[in-house]
Amino acid sequence: MERWEKKMDTIAPRPRRTAFLLLVIPLTLLLIFGCTVQVHDRPTNPIPPEVPSRKDGSGYKSEHVFIVVMDGVRYSETFGDPTHRFIPHLYHDLRPQGTLFTHYHNRGVTVTRQGHSTLISGTWQTVPNGGPRLTRPTLFEYYRDEKRAPSTKGWSVFAKGPYAFEPYSSHPAYGSRYAGRHVHGGRQGDGLTENTPEGDVTVLNRVIEVMKTDQPDIVFINFGHTDHVGHVAKNIGEYHAAIRNCDEQMWKLWNAIQSDHHYRNTTTVFFTNDHGRHTHDFHSHGDHCEGCEHIMLLVLGPDIKKGTVIEREALQIDVATTAGELMGLQTPLATGRTLAECLTYYLELNRKEARTEAAHRALYLEQLADRNLIKAAADYVLATTKPEGVAANLIGEVLLRGMIHGQSETKEPRHLQFVQRWIDVHKHAKAIEQKAILGKVILELPSAVRKPYMDMAVQIGDRMLASPPDFADENDALIGGIFLGRLSEVTKRPRYEEPGLRMIKASLRQPDPKRPTDIEKAYELFLLGQAAALFRDDITVMKAYILTAAKALNRMKEDGALWDDPLVSVLDLCGIEASTRRGAMREFTQRREHDALPACVEAMTQQEMRALFPDRPRAPLRNLQNQLVQLIWERGKQGFPFSLDMLRYGVNEAGAYGNGSPAAQGGFLLSFKRLDWRYGGNTWPGPDSGKRP
Repeated sequence: MERWEKKMDTIAPRPRRTAFLLLVIPLTLLLIFGCTVQVHDRPTNPIPPEVPSRKDGSGYKSEHVFIVVMDGVRYSETFGDPTHRFIPHLYHDLRPQGTLFTHYHNRGVTVTRQGHSTLISGTWQTVPNGGPRLTRPTLFEYYRDEKRAPSTKGWSVFAKGPYAFEPYSSHPAYGSRYAGRHVHGGRQGDGLTENTPEGDVTVLNRVIEVMKTDQPDIVFINFGHTDHVGHVAKNIGEYHAAIRNCDEQMWKLWNAIQSDHHYRNTTTVFFTNDHGRHTHDFHSHGDHCEGCEHIMLLVLGPDIKKGTVIEREALQIDVATTAGELMGLQTPLATGRTLAECLTYYLELNRKEARTEAAHRALYLEQLADRNLIKAAADYVLATTKPEGVAANLIGEVLLRGMIHGQSETKEPRHLQFVQRWIDVHKHAKAIEQKAILGKVILELPSAVRKPYMDMAVQIGDRMLASPPDFADENDALIGGIFLGRLSEVTKRPRYEEPGLRMIKASLRQPDPKRPTDIEKAYELFLLGQAAALFRDDITVMKAYILTAAKALNRMKEDGALWDDPLVSVLDLCGIEASTRRGAMREFTQRREHDALPACVEAMTQQEMRALFPDRPRAPLRNLQNQLVQLIWERGKQGFPFSLDMLRYGVNEAGAYGNGSPAAQGGFLLSFKRLDWRYGGNTWPGPDSGKRP
């Protein structure tokens, strides 16, 4: 036995050596043949072994981006012209150094403000010329937020006036604190103008000056003379000459970039247009014809393919996203794609991720805003409020009318049943003020639903005619008069109309014993808007309404904005919306001939005008009246849809708007409306009515 054990001791190591060899030999063979396979299958166009890298590790050579706009020029006069006679530098000198997109389009609104706003935000924008700010963040805002860069690192230099572009958005997560520097034409003494060829030369000189003093990383440039000449030229030759001049400035800009050691070989430039011009009439633009939508895009830079022509369609929203990719920058709300086909290699750096507090907040707000907000707000009312707990007063009216209006969108019976239960609770109200509220609510019901309640509303109206109430409060008098006017409208019985108008006028003559708060002023506007909708031909009513509306709009921070108090915002918007919906504002929102003023404005006194515009104590009455009409146009018409749309950022996860009070919920339900993506009667964007941004 010992002999056997000794023998085993001598041979035991052999299996271990064999196992070792069995392990090593296959691994060696696998390594040899594996390496052979890898070498054999190497891609034909590999990423260079030494990928150029910026200091922040983004991987691209580009550290700066210039977006350069030749304003309002058709593709048929640039790269679509077989002779290229108007753009000799762009075609012969610059095209071989970069990538040309032959099917690049503005599928949005083909107007200056909208085109520039789309370019810099990467989202389709409908903000009109001279109107509100764009609704999504700009490249400047993304860059300053993510890179913690100072304002001098983003510059926009425009030949056109302030109507053409606003340098930061109205988005609540971004805005002015992330704005870049901006200079525009139209100011005396600085030479920036769209009216002369020299204006474009001044733009170039200002950009070169900024390059030396601030060394910005993002530069947005507008050469505006081409569009100006397109509108006013007596013959097309003047328009062509403006294109040649702009081509010269673009060529000089490229040379200035290449001669500056800070920008040379680290800058990508997008040469493009904001919009084109009508295919058959170069004097204008703004629709979806080929001439307006088909524009140029030539891209040059250290990461851009040279001498390349791409026929795949690219869109105006793609420029900002591509710029973000090259800068290693996230553009979380941009909807365009990266134009990877023009890059020498694509690293997918711009994933539109939220990497900052502002970006996280922006995505959170958009997620909340993308819900059916009307349903969310109406459901919140059902969850937190009982009909019997809602008083028959002005606050109750706002809530109940909001639920009625909301149900017209949600189509949910329970939202309307809430109102019907309230009517059943208050149908035996004794005070005439409460009965007037009850009658107003009944009259706002859908015709089929209000039919069983109409006898009740008529009885209230007849009682008011038989025994005219003596309202101590001016709002109660307004409510009573509006009820009678609306009753006349619904029943087609004129006998209620004149007493209603007298009641409203009597309320307007009552002196205000105290200085009203902003909320009290908002409730007054809420009622006067209804009165103006019913009696829009009465100068006294319209004058009172317009003065009250103008005071409210004057307190608004800017076009398309809201007021500081959420409740004030919805009440003011409700009042203006009521009058607008019924055509009471038609004289203010249509083009006026021969500087004619609306009759109610003609009736306003110097004292009333100076109280409205105290900063102009010596201005002539006519000037102040024109300023009033302009204020109503800019904020009560042009910017109004943007104000309504801004309300969507005020609804929380539970569906509460503002503080969730009954008046706030009702006001939101009554006033909120998303932006209508239409422009000039044409469905936007493009010919397909189903498209939305």
